[in-house]
Amino acid sequence: MTNESGSMLMETVIAMPLLLALTFGALQIAHIHTARQIASYAAYAAARAALSQPEGRIEEEGRKAALRVLAWLAAAPDGVREGVLMPDPEAKYVKDRLLEFKVTEDNWRCDAELKFAFPLVIPFASQIIGCRLDPVTFTKGETGEHISTRRFGDEFSGPHLVFHERMSLVKPYKVKE
Repeated sequence: MTNESGSMLMETVIAMPLLLALTFGALQIAHIHTARQIASYAAYAAARAALSQPEGRIEEEGRKAALRVLAWLAAAPDGVREGVLMPDPEAKYVKDRLLEFKVTEDNWRCDAELKFAFPLVIPFASQIIGCRLDPVTFTKGETGEHISTRRFGDEFSGPHLVFHERMSLVKPYKVKE
């Protein structure tokens, strides 16, 4: 019998937290990447919806289009209808997470800009990313402007990553009322 009894258990105890942190971190980064693409598409949808509207309705229609897309990022369990998750773009927790929204147009261009607070939901990784993503504030233990710790009218109380997206589309024609 050697003195190595229990060494595998000790190696597992040492390596498992690191392995879990790396796994959860990879999942959260993939989730962030997908959410960033959806937020970018929301800005595109807002600009596209505003293209076909007369001057007085571009902001309203652009906001509706953006909220329809962003609702999938803020889906809550109360959005389940007949066993299917159907997020509600009119829900308070979706509207509140749209921090800023602006649609502008000139003669031949329509621009949409939005800021959306995306919930970081993966355990452990969200806490590290939420408070430690910005190297400038790393030593302060405070969040940067890219992180929101506000509550948004639902059960989630963790950090939110703030996406700032812009989209500009060329107008092929001028809409008259």
